[in-house]
Amino acid sequence: MDSTDKLTSAPPEPDDLPPWQVTSSTRLLHDRWLKVRADTCVTAEGVEIAPYYVLEYPDWVEVIALDAEDNIYLVQQYRHALGVVALELPGGAVDVSDASPVEAAARELREETGLSAPEWEYVGSLAPNPATHTNLCHIVLARNVELATKPADDPTERIRLVRMPIRQAIALALEGKIIQVIHVAALTLALHRAGKWNALSPANES
Repeated sequence: MDSTDKLTSAPPEPDDLPPWQVTSSTRLLHDRWLKVRADTCVTAEGVEIAPYYVLEYPDWVEVIALDAEDNIYLVQQYRHALGVVALELPGGAVDVSDASPVEAAARELREETGLSAPEWEYVGSLAPNPATHTNLCHIVLARNVELATKPADDPTERIRLVRMPIRQAIALALEGKIIQVIHVAALTLALHRAGKWNALSPANES
């Protein structure tokens, strides 16, 4: 932080932090799931930053699926970049055919788990990484979910469905055993909205 920077208790208006100007942009990759471009940027002080790589993903959606007995449905699947089997929320990419994030959430939940829900609530959206990613991650809360059909048979996406008490999922998140950072944030916001967030794990209850 520069010595001239001022600390404030509330974020000020960003008038003194203008956006960079893009003087040129080169498309490096154009794929169904990912587009990569290299921008040549110039800051307000005239400093050139190049290349600046930007990743263009479709928006994502994460589903917090709760049943009537205060259980949550999570999924386990192999994640190749880290080479691990991760415990996650159901979710995926928002398709262009999806009319809304809630519709995308219902589709993804049905495809991955076979679950459906009579009650849906849009919680909000977060940016996975506003420094490099152009997309948003939408958080959707599904209440009173029930098994309604068989999951889609996708050989590229083998998923194990896990049902556990909400309090257990909170404990796992606080212990770092749910490693997807967007999923932990989505879980926190959605359970808070539902009035289900309690940072005490069952083992610490008195």
